[in-house]
Amino acid sequence: MCACSGSGGAAPSPTPRLFTGLAASYLLGLDQLHVAGFTVAEVAHQVGEQELSAGDAQLATALRAAGLGDAATVRYFRTPPDLATANGFLDVRSTVLRFDGDGAAHRAFLAEVRHTDAVPHIVPESTDALGDEAHGDQLTEGGPDGVQLVEATAIIRNANLVELVVIRGRLGGTSFSDVLVLAHTWLSGQA
Repeated sequence: MCACSGSGGAAPSPTPRLFTGLAASYLLGLDQLHVAGFTVAEVAHQVGEQELSAGDAQLATALRAAGLGDAATVRYFRTPPDLATANGFLDVRSTVLRFDGDGAAHRAFLAEVRHTDAVPHIVPESTDALGDEAHGDQLTEGGPDGVQLVEATAIIRNANLVELVVIRGRLGGTSFSDVLVLAHTWLSGQA
């Protein structure tokens, strides 16, 4: 939802857009993944500062201080026939945080960036122009049977919303560009 205003014959004054619906209504949908075989692994549900912060007290404090209005998350998964040869992402988590204004969302965005950048071995990635602000990270780890796995994260601020899109898959079958495609899809759904 967008809040806009204008005055009689004059050009409308620029009014920042504010999203006022429940955070769950802004989550990336299963139909937006554009890859067959995904199912809902974790139904959309509200989350609070403790779950969002994953034990990071500094992040929980920052989210509380920014005035987190509402937050929700959902997770999708598809099982590949063979992980060692899987192409495309296999695991997707979409999390949306809604705040009362752009400034609060900006502060929460910065806190989320600090949180993800503090993960050992994480590599910052360029998101180019994406939303009002964006940041990306990629983490590579060893998985079952020696398969290298990748986790790519995009954090996007769009007005008073902060979206975290996290994908996981096999290194070589999944790349950071996959999370960028989903982030662009999410943004186009907010227009």
